[in-house]
Amino acid sequence: MGTQYGAIVHGRRTDTDAASTVEARATEDGRVVALIAVQGNLATPSLESVKGAFARVAHATDGAAATLAKAAPPPPYASGVAVVLLGEGGAHVATSGGARCYRERDGVLEELAAGVHDAKPGDAFVAASHAGLRAGHAFFTTPVQAAGDAEFRNDTLDAALEAALAPYSTFVAVAAARVS
Repeated sequence: MGTQYGAIVHGRRTDTDAASTVEARATEDGRVVALIAVQGNLATPSLESVKGAFARVAHATDGAAATLAKAAPPPPYASGVAVVLLGEGGAHVATSGGARCYRERDGVLEELAAGVHDAKPGDAFVAASHAGLRAGHAFFTTPVQAAGDAEFRNDTLDAALEAALAPYSTFVAVAAARVS
């Protein structure tokens, strides 16, 4: 079984835009997956800047994650960028502006500081375009089914993300991974 990935934008757009994606690329150390969420007046083109920087990543490191978080244009174009790089060494996290990264472990959502974090089976990592997610309790309220036959497939993760974000009225973009 493999890790599941999903990315959605939730809520009603007000004065800023939000965008998210899950990207994968082969590196010297194996495959690296980036969870990226961006908020700002030009979130979609800003996200493309971050994706362009990800195309040059050679290893999943704290430095690479920080470089991606800073690859978007300055505010107001990108007022927040959240990046989680998943590789062999765990999860490398970096943010800029008002964006945040989280890990749900054992049913508790916690905000992650910049740096490297271990990834255990059952953990979920979330890159969110801003700091509005409530830490301290379960984020996922809908069970996430195991991936089927495809390696890079979200199965029910997008539906679980949609259900988890339903109580939030704020416009938010998230990218997530559930480690199996």
